[in-house]
Amino acid sequence: MNHTSMWADRFGAAARAAITDQEAFLAGRADLDEHGIERFVISPGRISGLATARNTGAKLHATITLPVFTADQAAALRTATPQCEHHEADKEALPECLADPAHTGGMTVLPDPAEFGFICTCSAVSPCRHAAALAHAFIDRLRAGPEDLAALRGLRQPPHPAQDVPAAGASTDTRPKIRISAHHAWAWYRECPDLPPIPTYAPSLSDEPPGSPTWSAPPPPAPTSELLHALVNDAAIHARGFLRSGTRLECAWVDDAVRLAARIPHTSFPDIADRLGLDIADLRSRIAASAASA
Repeated sequence: MNHTSMWADRFGAAARAAITDQEAFLAGRADLDEHGIERFVISPGRISGLATARNTGAKLHATITLPVFTADQAAALRTATPQCEHHEADKEALPECLADPAHTGGMTVLPDPAEFGFICTCSAVSPCRHAAALAHAFIDRLRAGPEDLAALRGLRQPPHPAQDVPAAGASTDTRPKIRISAHHAWAWYRECPDLPPIPTYAPSLSDEPPGSPTWSAPPPPAPTSELLHALVNDAAIHARGFLRSGTRLECAWVDDAVRLAARIPHTSFPDIADRLGLDIADLRSRIAASAASA
């Protein structure tokens, strides 16, 4: 039998009793759910990992220590009550009977609260919320694999290498994430032959430019209301063309800068030419061509 809930619940009760500050114990649960644990390691007599400080985001090394069984204790545990079911169980299992001292010659795999030791690189009084987060991570592991408790007490080899415990709700998808802009995603959709066609939609759009803003311009060094209105008008022109005819919303650094320079008043040509790496005469000719085609 592998009574995962029993092992997790009873180890959790011992850890809760050992962490006398119940606010720290509950805060550890919240920290684990929000940030997870990095480099989580289970080894004989030790649980360790990197917890995240909630205010600064700093990585803090937390450790929980417990005594391991001596060779004599481990031998006594194996030879106690030969007729007990744990001798017939799979070697990776952790039967419930091992939690009962009557079946194990007075010993139990479960630790006493007084046996817990807590270490953390934070400045808080130990045991802190970061060590509590580590305890909660181990309790969660026991629900899936109670053999980890046998590894912690030195009865078996650790079954897992160092690994990260993700935050609650975090995605386990390890594939690289590809980030693209919305208009490039829309262009990809339009060109993909395997997807349903885009619904036809013929909106009724006015050719009138957006009205002057009624809000107050933000304080310097932000753009003036005149400049902001020119940007809004340029965006409206492109949005109107896209909705009417599907005109592509391409993004080109030089072309966009030239187009905006032609439409925004009081533009500093030398500054824009320096940023684009263009000669001022070349920039002026491009601006004139852009204004003529608008």
